[in-house]
Amino acid sequence: MAAISLLGMVVVGQLYVAIPLLPDIARAWGVDQDAATWATSAYAVTYAVISLFSGGLARRFGTRNVLVAGVGALAVVTAFVPLAESFGAGLALRAGQGLFAGVYVPLVYAYLNAHIPAPKLPTALTIVSACMAGTIVVGQVESQVLAALVGWRGTFWVTVPLLVAGALVLHRVLSSVDPARTADAASGKGAGRRRLWGGLLPLYVVGLTCASTMTAVYTSVQLYGPPELVDDGRAMLTLRATAVPALVIGVLVAPLLGRIPARPRGAGAFTVAAAGICGTGLFGGTTTGLAASLFLFMLGLAAIGPAIVQEIGTAAGPANGVMAAALYGFTLNIGGGLGAQIPLAFGEVRGVGLFMSALLAGCVVLLVVTGRGRRTAPRA
Repeated sequence: MAAISLLGMVVVGQLYVAIPLLPDIARAWGVDQDAATWATSAYAVTYAVISLFSGGLARRFGTRNVLVAGVGALAVVTAFVPLAESFGAGLALRAGQGLFAGVYVPLVYAYLNAHIPAPKLPTALTIVSACMAGTIVVGQVESQVLAALVGWRGTFWVTVPLLVAGALVLHRVLSSVDPARTADAASGKGAGRRRLWGGLLPLYVVGLTCASTMTAVYTSVQLYGPPELVDDGRAMLTLRATAVPALVIGVLVAPLLGRIPARPRGAGAFTVAAAGICGTGLFGGTTTGLAASLFLFMLGLAAIGPAIVQEIGTAAGPANGVMAAALYGFTLNIGGGLGAQIPLAFGEVRGVGLFMSALLAGCVVLLVVTGRGRRTAPRA
């Protein structure tokens, strides 16, 4: 759990590390800040695409082997990102990062669903999900602090030895036993595919919406936030850091929330998150209003991921768990890539906040409506 969570923060954090670096990246690659947002989208798109193939790779080579190889290759590509001297080369290397990082989230969730006992699964998923979701905050804080100390290029280079060490630790601590491969070989695929694209489709929709909201809101704050915030690096750092306690609270209350069925738990968490994002639209003109709103959003976010992942893993079963998690990883990262472009359509924090809060409210309705009368099969 410790290895998966801590390394997940480094791997997934590479998606968000570019947000505070937008001014530096724009200058280095000769583009404006709006164009520089593609440094986030390029990573997210390839990350999402390779997620679709992570299930097949895991079945052929084993979950542990694919995870270790992916993290090791990510370390190599990350070392070359700061060497890019043009916009095109920079985007290609960021896309390369996403290509190798994309196997991480779906395979980790599938691994947990296969190896963690059912009574402990909600807490385990909450810890891992909170750590990886927290990278939207922690990744930005780390990026901003490191950029001030070692420059934007050094921010990427510092990550390289952490990824190498993480790959070695994963190889050491993860089990080579892969229940998903055994279950997959012994089961039919047709019914599993129908279940994935039918009953699980609403869960993928809400996952995509949540991921796009995270990236959209923080990108809009970086581009269009209050001048006293955007022009003051210390104030921006404080804003990002104030959301961290919300994730800690989410982990602490995980055992209590785990008693609530996954789908209603997810609907409640989306309600809290929607209220927080709505606050960014209503009170986004002030630093205090943004801080309070983002805290509430992250509080809801801490419970969203575990609930959705648990529901997907339970409904898909061990035979389809890896593929179901791969599809979920795909939607998350497509959402992250789309989210980086949404602020450009509004040009302000207020419009982004109100638009995304409406989408999150729609997720609540979707979870409630699709959950009525649905009986969840017992977890194998």
